[in-house]
Amino acid sequence: MRLPRGHHPELNAALYLAGELGARTRRWFERHLLECEDCWREVTLGRLGRRLAEELREIAPPKLRDDVRAAVAAAPVPRRRRFRLGGAS
Repeated sequence: MRLPRGHHPELNAALYLAGELGARTRRWFERHLLECEDCWREVTLGRLGRRLAEELREIAPPKLRDDVRAAVAAAPVPRRRRFRLGGAS
């Protein structure tokens, strides 16, 4: 998948945080973060949201946990795709 050209802070931050960027694109984005307040804010908010979700997570009852693990184990593993970011701003 090719991202549209232009500046997309939310999309770029989401791909970065999900580990979906190739090494070269990741390095470019990390340099970009030092200069772009919008992208920096999106990455910071994404990390905060993930941390809060982890902190608020409840322990599932054993039966539910077993059912979910069985469903995940039975599901086909999707191919991991790498994305390239659009042009720098």
